[in-house]
Amino acid sequence: MHKKIIVLMKNSPENINKQAVRLTEEQKLILNQVDNAIAWFNPAGQLILYNQPLQNLWSLDSVWLDSQPHFAQIAALMIETGCWRPEHQTQLQEAIAQTDPQKTTSCLLHIQQMTLQVDITVTSDRGYLLVFRDLTKYHRSQESLQAEVKRLRFLLGLTQRLQAGGDLIEIGQFALTYLVKAMNAAFGDVKVINGDAQNRYAGVLSNKISSQFIATYGEAVTAEMEHILNQGIPYGQGLLWDVVDTGQPVFVENYAQHPKAVNGLRHPGIGQLGIFPIPATTGEIIGVLTLESRTVQRLQEAPNQDLLLGACRLLGAAIERAQTQEILRQKNLELEQASALKSQFLAAMSHELRTPLNSILGFSDILQRQIGGTLTNRQLSHVKAIEKSGQHLLGLINDILDLSKIEAGKVDLDLAPVSIHELCSSCLKMIQPRADKKKLALSLELDYRLSSVLLDERRVRQMLVNLLSNAIKFTPEGGQVKLSGKLVSGDRIQGDYRPDCSTINSSTPYLCLEVKDSGIGIPQENWHLLFRPFQQVDSSLSRSHEGTGLGLVLTKRLAELHGGTISFQSQVGVGSVFRVWLPVTEISTNTQDSPLKVAHNLSQRDEQTLSKFTGKRILVVEDQPSNQVLMAEYLESLGYLIELICDGQTMLETIESNLITETSLPDLVLMDIQLPQIDGFELIRRIKAHPLWQGVPVVAVTALAMTGDRERCLAAGAATYLSKPFKLAELSSTIKSILERNSP
Repeated sequence: MHKKIIVLMKNSPENINKQAVRLTEEQKLILNQVDNAIAWFNPAGQLILYNQPLQNLWSLDSVWLDSQPHFAQIAALMIETGCWRPEHQTQLQEAIAQTDPQKTTSCLLHIQQMTLQVDITVTSDRGYLLVFRDLTKYHRSQESLQAEVKRLRFLLGLTQRLQAGGDLIEIGQFALTYLVKAMNAAFGDVKVINGDAQNRYAGVLSNKISSQFIATYGEAVTAEMEHILNQGIPYGQGLLWDVVDTGQPVFVENYAQHPKAVNGLRHPGIGQLGIFPIPATTGEIIGVLTLESRTVQRLQEAPNQDLLLGACRLLGAAIERAQTQEILRQKNLELEQASALKSQFLAAMSHELRTPLNSILGFSDILQRQIGGTLTNRQLSHVKAIEKSGQHLLGLINDILDLSKIEAGKVDLDLAPVSIHELCSSCLKMIQPRADKKKLALSLELDYRLSSVLLDERRVRQMLVNLLSNAIKFTPEGGQVKLSGKLVSGDRIQGDYRPDCSTINSSTPYLCLEVKDSGIGIPQENWHLLFRPFQQVDSSLSRSHEGTGLGLVLTKRLAELHGGTISFQSQVGVGSVFRVWLPVTEISTNTQDSPLKVAHNLSQRDEQTLSKFTGKRILVVEDQPSNQVLMAEYLESLGYLIELICDGQTMLETIESNLITETSLPDLVLMDIQLPQIDGFELIRRIKAHPLWQGVPVVAVTALAMTGDRERCLAAGAATYLSKPFKLAELSSTIKSILERNSP
C-alpha cells in the first residue's frame, strides 16, 4: 500500500502536464526536421501539433498557433489574408470527410502561384494529420517540359510539312493555329511580300481569328478585317513595312491608337500586337508574321520568342521554296510554249523545204532516166550532183526533225527482236562505198553470245550509221574503222567519258556497240562540245569536214530512249572509240508502233513493168506548179491519164458538181493537204461523205511530216499517205497497189 502511494505521487497532474509539454516539444523538434508543412488536428478540429515549415509557408504567428486554433479559424485567417480562397477550404473539408480512419488520401491545391499536394491521414479517433507538400517546382518543370514537347512537335510538324513539299497555305495555317493558341492571341496572320521596290505590297497567305474574338465583336467586324487583308497592304501603309525595311520585330501596346495603324484594322478589341520578320535564306525579308496577344505579359518578354523566330525561319523557307517553284513553273510554261512554237516552225519549215526539194529530187530522177531525151555524160554528172545535194539537204532536214521529235517526247520505239549480226553487217555495207573512196579497212567483230536483242532496228541502225560516218569522215586515207558488238556488264563503262550522269547498273547486261577508228582524235578540252546540238569541234569557216553537228546528239538521245547511254575515249593522233550502251533486260520504252511508221511496206517495180499499166485516170490536186509538172510528166510516162486541179475551192466545186457521173470519176486522187482556201483534210472528208465519190481512193501527198500527220490523213479517209519528198518509184508502186486492190 505504501508503494502504491509513491507511484501516484510521481504521476500527479503537474508531472503529467510537464511530461506532455516535454513530449510535444520533442515531437516539434522532430517535425521541424521535415521539409513538408505538417498540421495535426484533434477530433474537435483543434490544431494540437505543427512544425516550423507550416508557420513559414504562410507566415503564421507561432503564439497564435500554440493556442490550438480550430481548423475553421485557420481557414478564415488564410482567406482573410488572401492566401486561400473559400473553395480551398471547402476542398480540404470535403477531402477530410471522405477519408476513412487509418487511411490516407491526397488532393491538390492550386494556391496563388503554388501547387500543394495535401496528404490527409485520419486517426482512429477521427483526428486528422495534414501534410502539405510543395510541388510548385515539380509542376512548373512538368509544364515547361510539356510546353517544350509541344513546341518541338510543332517545329517538327512544320519541318515535315516543309520537307514533304506541302502546300504553302496549309503550312501557314498549321503554324498560325498553333501560334495563336500558344500566345493566347485573338488573331494572327502570315503575309507575303510581293512586287519590287515602291510597288511592293503585302498579300495575306493565311489568317486565324479566334472564336472568342468572333463571338465578342461579331462576324461583321472580322469579315471587314479579312477583306482588308485579302486586298493586300501597299508599301508604306502600316507598321509591317518597318519590319520589312529593318528586319527587326515591332511591338505595339495599343495598336488601335498607333499613328501608323492601318485604318480598317483599328479596333478596340486588338490589344498588344507583335509583327515578326520572315527572312529568306539570303536574309531578305519576304514576309511578316502578325500576332495579337491577350496575356498580361508583354509580347517582347514572352517565353516563346525562340519559338516565334524558329517558326518564322521555317515559314521563310516555305515561302522561298514556293516562290522558286512558281518561277520554275513559269519557266517550264515558257519552255513548253517555246517548244510548241519550235515544233510549229519546224513543221512549217519542213513543208517549205520539202515542197521545192520534192521537185528537185523528182526532176533529177526524171532527167537521169532520160525520159525526155538523151543527156550527155557531163549533163548526167551535173544532174547526179544536183540529186546528191538534194539528198544531203533532205538528210539534214530529217535530222533536225528527228531531234525535235525526240526532245518533245513524241518518238516511241518500235521494239522487236533484231539480229545483231545482220544489223551490223548491213550498216557496214551501207558505208562501204564511202570507205572505199578513202581506202579505209572496215572490219566487224561480234560477241559469239549475241544472236537477237529486243531493239528498235531503225533507230539502232541510225545510231551505228552516224558513228560509222563520223569515223570514216575523220579517219585519213589508209586508216582503219572497226565495228564491234559485245555483251558486257555495266561496270565496264568505267574509265570512259560520258556526256550525262544517268545511272548505269553495274550488274545489268548491256549490248555495247563500239565503233573504233584510227582517225585524227579529239582534244580533251573539246570533249564537252561533242554532244551539243549544232556544235562542232572545228567550227571555223576553213574547216575541211562538213556536217551540222547533230549526228552525235541524235545518237545520244536515241540511246537514252532505249534506256542506255553513250561513252567514248579519244586521243589526238591515235583515234577514237565511241560506245553505245543498250540494256538487254531493262527496256524502259514503249513497244507500240511508231506513229510515223509507213503504212504499207511496198515493193518497188521496175519501170518496164509499170509502163505496161495503162488506161487509168488519176486526178492530181496540187497547188505547186513544179510538183504538178513533176507528177504529171512522170505518171503520164507510165501510161496514166492525168487531170490537174490547183486549189481546194475548185476541187470542192468539182465534188459537188452535177456534171460528174460515175463514168467520169477518176480512178484515184492524189491529194495535197496544204491547199489554198480549203485544206486537203476537209476535201478528203467531203469525198468520203459523197455518195458518188466515196468509192474513189485518195492518197494524201503532203510535206507535213510531224507526229500525228499520217493519222490525221487516214482519219479523214485517205487510203494511204506519202510524205514529200518521195521517191518516184514509191509513188508509182503506191498507185499501182491501190488500183489493183480496187479493181473489180
